[in-house]
Amino acid sequence: MDKQQIITYGFLIISSIILTLLFVYAETRYIIYGVICIAILYYYFIYSEDTIMDVLTELTPLSESKQIVTAEKTQSTLLEKGSSTVMGFFNIQHGDRTAKYIDKLRPDEYTPIMYVAGNWSFEISQGPGGILDTNARLRVVTKNSSGTATNQIMDLPSLPKQKWVCISILRDGRRFDIMYDNKIVASQRLEWYPVIISNPLRIGNKKLGGSVIHVIICDRRLTPSEVDRERLKYVDTNNMVIESNIIDMSFPNIRLFSQCPPGLPCDPVTKPPRNNLLEWNTPYA
Repeated sequence: MDKQQIITYGFLIISSIILTLLFVYAETRYIIYGVICIAILYYYFIYSEDTIMDVLTELTPLSESKQIVTAEKTQSTLLEKGSSTVMGFFNIQHGDRTAKYIDKLRPDEYTPIMYVAGNWSFEISQGPGGILDTNARLRVVTKNSSGTATNQIMDLPSLPKQKWVCISILRDGRRFDIMYDNKIVASQRLEWYPVIISNPLRIGNKKLGGSVIHVIICDRRLTPSEVDRERLKYVDTNNMVIESNIIDMSFPNIRLFSQCPPGLPCDPVTKPPRNNLLEWNTPYA
């Protein structure tokens, strides 16, 4: 149990005692204490949770470029503060079948799957495994001491195809950490700081195939344990992405309009729709 959970449970116990006294004695001081507790609960569980936002709640194809966060929100949440988190669930399919295996020394052949134009881009190219995996990298546009824009590249492990993978990009100043599901696969401190530019966060490209859902942004760098805790809210025990549910009762952050509560059955987003056609039988056929 971490420090945040201890504080949360302790606060809930104290609040429960005060609210019980309020209903039993109905004295003015307990009413004041009750109002204060409700205000703190509202701030902690609702208002403070706005910093972690799911900006793509519907299953979306990767075969076309789509803006998912406005330029203003992207700049204020992901770029200005120098610390941020972007994570999303991707299922890469074959895409452009005419593509050939491209050596990593030919950077122009990479295709972005999630990016802020002119700032950073998570990119893939056809990997040596063909239909099984892709090459992957993070390209960050930085500005050196003379003001010249320069691309700095983080080479990443192959990204598997035909399966759901949670890709997380954690930034703290010049340091970038990349996670696949619950593991850090790359970490690098750039030579220069990334540029700050007003462009939207986008996903997809016409050369790609597959789907994406639950792209989550935060205006601070989440810890790996926080990333994994957030990831588990959107997957079942088979690592299949689950559809939305209105309430998440998991501690330490209770959230309304969240995902599938832990322990309850939920359908994966890839479940086929129900067949509403009725079978017709007759003894005369």
